[in-house]
Amino acid sequence: MIQHVIMLMAVMCVSCQSTKISVLEQSPEFKLANYDTFGFYNTETTGVLSDNYQRNIDFLQEEIAKQMAFRGIMITDEDPELMINLGVLVEKKDQTRETNLATDPGTFNYIGQQRYTWKAEQIKVGSYRKGTVTVHLVDAKQNKALWVAVTERILSEKEDRLMQTIKDGVEEMFDYIP
Repeated sequence: MIQHVIMLMAVMCVSCQSTKISVLEQSPEFKLANYDTFGFYNTETTGVLSDNYQRNIDFLQEEIAKQMAFRGIMITDEDPELMINLGVLVEKKDQTRETNLATDPGTFNYIGQQRYTWKAEQIKVGSYRKGTVTVHLVDAKQNKALWVAVTERILSEKEDRLMQTIKDGVEEMFDYIP
């Protein structure tokens, strides 16, 4: 029994680390150190937005600005050398599990003369939000994307945890930038 509890805890710890970062494009000559200034493209929004959407976008941009400043690149509104384009998608997902004979014995169907049927089904056990952020680092003079990456994370409903998730995601993404 103790082995099962330890195994369950190990699986839960690994599943909490739900960050997925993929670098989709990287120009061979791109190095962040070659730039002194950066700016953000204006964001366009569509769809149903949460009340905190703009605040969360502002926080995302602040965290990116901190990472850039840490690397010696300052934000400016006047002719930035590097532009950052952000794409943000938040989806509400259903968490499901498959029924089985051990956990769902009430799903047998009696079809007569001591015959039963049973089939596995997906049942909803909860819901969650999945956030995806796409970051394009664009050389302003060439108007060319030099580095493109996507990060995906499960988002907390609690605002303080959400802010920490954004901060952690930005830090991890910047580890991938040359």
